[in-house]
Amino acid sequence: MTSRKLTPGEITSSVEKIRRKYDEYISKYFKPKTLRAAFESRYIRALRAKVDVSSFLLAEISAIQELISREEQRVQLGPVRPADREPSFADKVLEENRGRIAKYKDVVFHSDAGEEVRRLVGALSELGADRWQELGQALQDTMYAMSSSEMLSLDSQLRYLASRDGQETPQNLSRLVVQLRKFPRNYQAIDREEKDFILEAAFFLNDLMMILERVKRVYTDLPADRRQVVEDSLAHVWGIISDFRLKDLKRKRRGDRKEG
Repeated sequence: MTSRKLTPGEITSSVEKIRRKYDEYISKYFKPKTLRAAFESRYIRALRAKVDVSSFLLAEISAIQELISREEQRVQLGPVRPADREPSFADKVLEENRGRIAKYKDVVFHSDAGEEVRRLVGALSELGADRWQELGQALQDTMYAMSSSEMLSLDSQLRYLASRDGQETPQNLSRLVVQLRKFPRNYQAIDREEKDFILEAAFFLNDLMMILERVKRVYTDLPADRRQVVEDSLAHVWGIISDFRLKDLKRKRRGDRKEG
């Protein structure tokens, strides 16, 4: 039986539905992003070859629904079938990593952006909103007062990396949003923009942590309340670095300046 032809509006709606289904499949079941890219490539080839787009999209919808159905069935049967495969080490690591960052606010500046990036934006935004001003007050009688070149630089970086109201796209991620709005999508470019953001965030956090460690080590005569702010901030920043696995992503330096 020949299926009816989809209207232009139905075609657009079907394509978006398939994309959402692939995003759900990839995110929920830890599948590679290349699956979504493969669909985009098939769709472009279908358009160029002038095949029956209605039949093509209906087949694609059926295929992704079948993939999701299989995974749902596997998950449902998993707990009651001891002969099934035990979660692999990689599965456990992925789930553990996801759990560690779940405590941070999910800033959905774009629904298709990676969860790690969205929650890292949340972590940086909360740092700026909840701790930054208090930390500046605690550092005011040190060489790292907010008027110092080091802290002015970090302040500028934080404004560039964080979202001020929890919804606004950070300036650093404007290029990522542009890529996510394109069709067909360039997944290599999207991946590069996300990695660049994570790297810049790691540089910022590790630089800040280095300064806080120096202050704690050198300024032993800070008033107790200010010292507590520094120590709390140090623990908080280290928590973000640890949860997002950013410890080894540091700027290359010729040498640290010695403190007196």
